[in-house]
Amino acid sequence: MTGTFLGTCGWEYPEWSGRVYPKGGPADHLRYYASLFPVVEVDMTFYRRPSPRQVASWVARTPGRFRFTAKLPRTITHERRLERTDDELARFREAIHPLADSGRLACLLAQLPPSLPFVERTVRRFYEALPADLPCAVEFREPSWLGEESIRLLREFSLAYVVVDEPLLPIRLEVTAPFAYVRWHGRGREVWYDYRYSAAELDAWVPRVRELESRSRTVYGFFNNHFRGDAVANCRELSERLGVPGRPGPELGSGTAPEPPTGGQRA
Repeated sequence: MTGTFLGTCGWEYPEWSGRVYPKGGPADHLRYYASLFPVVEVDMTFYRRPSPRQVASWVARTPGRFRFTAKLPRTITHERRLERTDDELARFREAIHPLADSGRLACLLAQLPPSLPFVERTVRRFYEALPADLPCAVEFREPSWLGEESIRLLREFSLAYVVVDEPLLPIRLEVTAPFAYVRWHGRGREVWYDYRYSAAELDAWVPRVRELESRSRTVYGFFNNHFRGDAVANCRELSERLGVPGRPGPELGSGTAPEPPTGGQRA
């Protein structure tokens, strides 16, 4: 797929009931979400490894052009801290194989902890261990990763630098792979994600996304400010400004559910 595709980080949040999803339904939130956006970042894989059967159900319950990105488990990034990860990576690859085999996996996402500094030898070994046939994006949360050697390694392995909007690091429009990846976390003082982007802040992102589009074949972008359904609202607002593809959905909280795609069973 080429173009710009925007979505949210996850689709299952209790506070979305009545705001994003009609109150009291629909039963299958993923089907409903896929009527609003063309792509989603799977957040739950960070916390636990899904079964291949569960992953296959995601494929069955969404349209053929819908895409997923999947976050690497925290056992890899936060517990083992990128070392001795071969077995965990193999298990994760087996778990998500229905996405990869069906062509529905846009890429993997490695979200690194803010306590992890850049060490070239460790990072190189980890990048070498990543599945070479699956695209991957890497999100830094510690300033030492912004150095020249770190960016060079991303380019060497064709891994995407994750452009972030968050309090810890500056916005840098690096493109180190055939695709670009953006995450809008929010700018909340106590909790990043407890934040609603203003119209002016979204306007400022239009030329940034345009620059990423000029330097890559595909741009994936995800809003992580899930409180109150703000991620959905902001994603739709930016999508409209950019004129990017996506199925129009009902007004948020309207209680009007679109027709879901057919086929598949709920996990």
